[in-house]
Amino acid sequence: MIQTSKPTRLASFLTLTFVALALAGCTSKSSVNAPPLTTQQAQQPVKGDITVWSWNIAAKALQDIAPSFERANPGTRVHVDLTGAEMQTRFMLSLAADVGAPDVSQLQITDAPHYMATGKLADLTAVAAKYQSDFPASRWAECVMNGHVYAIPWDLGPVAIFYKRNIFSKYHINPASIHTWADYITAGKKIVALSHGRTKMLALGVSGLADMFEIFLQQTHGQVFDDAGRIAIDSPQAKKALDMIREIHNAGITLDINAYGQEWMAGFNDSTLATYPGAVWLGGIIKDSQSKFAGNSTRWGVFRLPAIQRGGVHVANLGGSVLVIPKQCANKAAAWAFVKYALCTAKGQLMQYEKESLYPSFLPALKSHVMDRPDPFFGGQPVGRLFARDVQKIWRINRTANWAEAESYIQQDLSQWAAAGMPHDHLLSTLAVSLHQRLDVPLAPASEINQPAPEVQQ
Repeated sequence: MIQTSKPTRLASFLTLTFVALALAGCTSKSSVNAPPLTTQQAQQPVKGDITVWSWNIAAKALQDIAPSFERANPGTRVHVDLTGAEMQTRFMLSLAADVGAPDVSQLQITDAPHYMATGKLADLTAVAAKYQSDFPASRWAECVMNGHVYAIPWDLGPVAIFYKRNIFSKYHINPASIHTWADYITAGKKIVALSHGRTKMLALGVSGLADMFEIFLQQTHGQVFDDAGRIAIDSPQAKKALDMIREIHNAGITLDINAYGQEWMAGFNDSTLATYPGAVWLGGIIKDSQSKFAGNSTRWGVFRLPAIQRGGVHVANLGGSVLVIPKQCANKAAAWAFVKYALCTAKGQLMQYEKESLYPSFLPALKSHVMDRPDPFFGGQPVGRLFARDVQKIWRINRTANWAEAESYIQQDLSQWAAAGMPHDHLLSTLAVSLHQRLDVPLAPASEINQPAPEVQQ
């Protein structure tokens, strides 16, 4: 992320704040003094119009369920605004200005703590706490700050390996034999050798390592911040995560391109790459790409995320969103009723999954027979059920209000580490000090984090 100077950021902030204030009357009639939602209000019939800010297929999913919600709640109307680029920035400005926010807004799960820390989101604890056991513990924890609930989990991003059946069949690789990352590397070496280097196992660009690092950090039960919010990245768990990245890279099975670039996307439709480690939502991207290439011979399947050691963790999470209600929302009862319908009912979650492929965080929805349906695109596999396995064991990453900024620094330093062949200890020690200085966050005591990486069992 390109950093701008403080004067430049301030000028931009003032300009955008003026715009937010000027447009406030067009987006909301709410007031910062709107009273908090009570359990009594939440139990009463709701009426009125509410505006929701969202983007992409998430916005379409909310549009899909809005008519059903309105029929169940006569007198309500939901306006879903596909706000497009810079939505989260404009939402932050509306919070800062205490005017102009929607009644409900989408946020990326990784950004949500930053917004919670503003004190401008409605405290939903009174009405939402009872749903805690209906969500994976790791995902629910990311919606709580200082013991209060400020967001509700939306979609989940469990990770697995998308693979090309035709390539695995050609080189006699059985995906069921891949239990660990060592097995994965062995399979990759075989494919590279038999294809004479024309097919690599995966893409792993040196300037795009953050996702793989986060996957391995979850599998080793590591953290960037400890439970007290202190810098805890210089740990045996993080070293093990780096070990795995370097081991995969040094095996000669990777293509040095970054995920989601043009070359990476083009690989869906040729034989340059055999597998794509990714979250459940990557399946929708692959399907969309394949639909644009008539006659393409690529056949796809999915297998579980390899563990670092046998018997270890086969699950991690990447991405996902939440819904929040600003304090300034004037009709919190209707806003909460819609959020509850969308995220805390199996009906609402499954409707979004079936129409827009948003994978539910709501555990009762994951128990539905819908998850057992064979997916023809993936060779008849019940892919929904595969991704549902062990989601309650996803490791909780401590995402503080500083998470998004810390993530950008980590990505930059990982690129330097990979390009220069930097020792793990040097990267992690300098990164910890750098995060401490840049974020003004204390370092966790070495005695608390310098413990051997655990033999994490599934």
